[in-house]
Amino acid sequence: MMCKKLAKNVALEKKGTRRIDCSVHSSFKDVEHLKEEWDTFVESVGGDIYFSYTWCLTWWEYYGKERELRIFLFRKNNVIVGLIPVFIEKQWLGPVWLKIAKIVGSDFTMVIINPPVAENLFKEIFSDIIDALFQKEKCDAFCIGPTSGKYSGLHQLLKAIKGNSNAKLIKNNIYSPYTFFLLPKKYEEYVQTLKNRQRSNLRRDLNLITRSFVMTNELIKDEKIAYFEFKNFIKMHNDQWKAQGKLGHFNDWPKGAQFNAELVRRLAQEGRLRLLRLLADGQVVSYELCYAFSKRWHWRLPARVVGPVWDKYALGRIGLIKEIEIAISEGVQEIEAGAGHYDYKIKLGGEECPLHTLFIARNQIFIRWRALLFLKLSNALHFLYYRVWFSRLAPKLPFKRRPLWQLWIRTRV
Repeated sequence: MMCKKLAKNVALEKKGTRRIDCSVHSSFKDVEHLKEEWDTFVESVGGDIYFSYTWCLTWWEYYGKERELRIFLFRKNNVIVGLIPVFIEKQWLGPVWLKIAKIVGSDFTMVIINPPVAENLFKEIFSDIIDALFQKEKCDAFCIGPTSGKYSGLHQLLKAIKGNSNAKLIKNNIYSPYTFFLLPKKYEEYVQTLKNRQRSNLRRDLNLITRSFVMTNELIKDEKIAYFEFKNFIKMHNDQWKAQGKLGHFNDWPKGAQFNAELVRRLAQEGRLRLLRLLADGQVVSYELCYAFSKRWHWRLPARVVGPVWDKYALGRIGLIKEIEIAISEGVQEIEAGAGHYDYKIKLGGEECPLHTLFIARNQIFIRWRALLFLKLSNALHFLYYRVWFSRLAPKLPFKRRPLWQLWIRTRV
């Protein structure tokens, strides 16, 4: 099959009765009438909230400027079997440029990119997208990731690349793991899965804080309450990271506060927001920002009060335990807990999985060499700007720090 642009359908016949139609749309307005069908499909294949219609639309409104949108929509027997929104842009690094395609949402935010595709159709769909991007759109490269190592389509995606004469896999990089919690049906069962030492530490932490305060917790879902609480959440999160000499998520990422506030508003309207707040004697001492999608919670960010009075109470661990307890009560089967290695998450039952980023170039010798040079310059920028300047030197200097460079964000592959 070969996709045609701007919602013009084409069919692929296989084995007599198998029919897959592909349409490509260049704006979210073209597919807004499919919102419910879109989300139903993503949930049906175990997809993440990062591929929900609202998440993708919101991301595009904040970070899609000067980028071209291509929403690949695949149907079999008039039922959606694949849905992959892609954007295309021309990127320069010094004297080198590439026309690159990426998955919507894969930069400016820290998410996991597991494209929602029906089982047994991964190879055909990925092959078609690669052909469309390299042959029709004349892209030089296609970047996919960060993708979970347990994503069921990863192996088929690699097969599709290997079997496509137009594509060459330049890099399959593993930057860091991400953490997830597989949850039992009862909270008591979860506690029993912890090691003896961790169960003892958990009892100690809970006893210590409950002897000092009357502890309560609330789960905020309502849009009006969430709007007010999210402002407090941002302040608490920023204060927590400021105490460590860092900017925090909302100041690190351009438009971070505005983008996330809009997500909170829209996803609260859809009943997907889960903002947990923990109170001690009526004072809010921690938050956990999560979103519910199917039987999975996506834990986005925590926040807690800091200072000599509070640091001894292990508010981070207690907040996570309460989050797990409430998630189990809602019948949640898994919590996706974000990228990076955190000891306390592992000690409390989290499991780690690698994150892959695939960088595919059009299989022409000049383009491959240009892509390799682009990657070398990208790595040099990452080392000099992010690791040396942003992470080490800038925090020590006496001036107001700025968000991450957009050049670094856009060219980090």
